[in-house]
Amino acid sequence: MSRTVSAAIVEEAGADGFTVKDVELDDPKAGEVRIDIEYAGACHTDWHLVEGAVHDNFPVVAGHEGAGRVVEVGPGVTDFEPGDRVLTLWVPACGKCELCVQGHQHLCSEGSEALYAGTLLDGTCRVHDGETDLAQLFSLGTFAEEIVVPESEVYAIPDELPTDVASIIGCGVVTGYGSAAHRADIDPNDSVVVVGAGNVGLNAIQGANHAGAGTVIASDPVEMKREKALQFGADHVVNPEETDLEAAVSDIDPLGADTIVLSVGVASGDLIADLIPVLAPRGELIFTAGSDAERIPISPSQLLNDEREIKGCLYGGASPRQTTGEVIDRYLDGDYLLDELITQEYRLDEIDEAYENLLGGEDVHSVLKL
Repeated sequence: MSRTVSAAIVEEAGADGFTVKDVELDDPKAGEVRIDIEYAGACHTDWHLVEGAVHDNFPVVAGHEGAGRVVEVGPGVTDFEPGDRVLTLWVPACGKCELCVQGHQHLCSEGSEALYAGTLLDGTCRVHDGETDLAQLFSLGTFAEEIVVPESEVYAIPDELPTDVASIIGCGVVTGYGSAAHRADIDPNDSVVVVGAGNVGLNAIQGANHAGAGTVIASDPVEMKREKALQFGADHVVNPEETDLEAAVSDIDPLGADTIVLSVGVASGDLIADLIPVLAPRGELIFTAGSDAERIPISPSQLLNDEREIKGCLYGGASPRQTTGEVIDRYLDGDYLLDELITQEYRLDEIDEAYENLLGGEDVHSVLKL
């Protein structure tokens, strides 16, 4: 039996924005869960979807961060039942492939096929607009009153965790924290530079401090974000439009940065190349930004002579379930900032305004109340 729900749709690549309309949602099939979404996080990635990146199949229900309650489970689901409070994770891990068994669920080979097609794991859709099947961004589509998703994209949350806070954890928080705490090899007293102090960057700052960094430097051209970076644990901030980053880092640590986390929305090849000289010998650049660059204009000798590294980092570089649990535990222990990330709350029909403010630098991370 299907039901009608309101959802924010991206009709085509390069659309002017989101279209909020009523659509039909099917019942969950085997291994799937239906969730009443109470809050959804307005992540920058969803605007990349509007621009035509991230996803090939349109129209698509947008949104990939969310939290709410389970209302129905499909056959074979044993880990969840109606009434459970949950948040969403954006990789539909199969749990059986070699990478999943090794603990790298974020790199699941089977789940990635559905992930970028916008279908569920059986290759079909659960959302429809008349006779048209609608894809779900990353098999989620959390900008909707209700969703049906694979159980592997659902994470149970404790009663003490507020739902609005829970709704922002499943992407940028996990990605930023994990990039520093898991993907990077940060030793005690290392110098860490975070380039881009948005949602991902602010969590990378926290991850670096939890990993034992001695000095954390944040670089961002937006004053509000530099102020946020200090609030979230940066020791120094740099405006790259006014100050040369390499010189600023050298003044603090003459050898350079042991780790750089690149967490801007979209990184050019030139930006990546410009950061290599900022690294200390044996330093590492953690690349967690999106990019449509075809090449990085660096000389191999820049990596060879001082043993520098460039590391790709998807979804925090570790099991998203492990990282989610760490963040929640730290937050409930009073040792992690999450409330401070949410700068505004909007209704679903105000979604274009939410993204206008996010892109304009007025919001770090907002939530949509469904």
